[in-house]
Formats: sequence, structure tokens, C-alpha cells
Amino acid sequence: MPEMGTGSQIALLLREINLMLKENIRNTFKNCGLTFPQMMAIRILSKRKRLKVTELSSEMNLAASTVSGIVDRLEKMDLVKRVRSEEDKRIVYVEISDRAEEIHEDVHNLMNNYLENILRDASREEINAILAGLETLKGLLIK
Repeated sequence: MPEMGTGSQIALLLREINLMLKENIRNTFKNCGLTFPQMMAIRILSKRKRLKVTELSSEMNLAASTVSGIVDRLEKMDLVKRVRSEEDKRIVYVEISDRAEEIHEDVHNLMNNYLENILRDASREEINAILAGLETLKGLLIK
């Protein structure tokens, strides 16, 4: 088997880290009754307050049809509501409910605690190295 290039090694590590994080997050949040994409939608709507499904799908990097299904399920749970534009009745916005705002705060705290627990055993130097490496990669991707 040919030796793996640096780009391939980085891609493999990113894929493995992504899978591990998704699985750990799924396990951490399984008791709150929301999927990761649903939590992501709530987080975005908590910040932006009101978006069209197309805008939300763009922010989530998911197809509009996928996000529409997520919004349907969140609406059934009374976590979001669809609101027609007063100016143009063809436009429908998605807004976060008060209940979802409360859940968002709880999820935000859970996520912070989860990440803090991951880094609990890392030294300050290791944390700085992780941050520096991620910032470097991000900078290279922007170019």
C-alpha cells in the first residue's frame, strides 16, 4: 500500500475526529430528546431569531428539504414556529419559541461542560498547540 501523503493524513484525522465528536455529542445529548441537527437549528435561530428555511439551510450547510424536515419536527415539539411575512405572504419565516430558548441555554451549558471535560486532562501547552494548529488550518483554508 502506498504511503499516505500529508493531505491525506490530515483529511483522515479530521474525518476521525468529526466522527468521534458526533458520536460523543450524540451520547451526551441523547437524554434531551433532540438530534444534533435539531440542536444546531435551535442554536442558529437563538442567535438570529428569525430566518427563512433557505437562510437556515445555508447556515447549517444542509439541503433546504432536509432543514424543512428538521423544522417540521421542531414545530411539532413547539420549539419553533413558522410565521408568514406581513409584507409578502409568500415568504415564511422560522422563529424560535420561548421554550426552545430555555432548552438552548441548557444545551449550550451541556456543550461547554462536554468540551471542558474533554480538555480537562490536557496541559496548557497541549491546549495552546491545538488552538494554534486549528487557527493555522483555518487560515490556510481561507486563502
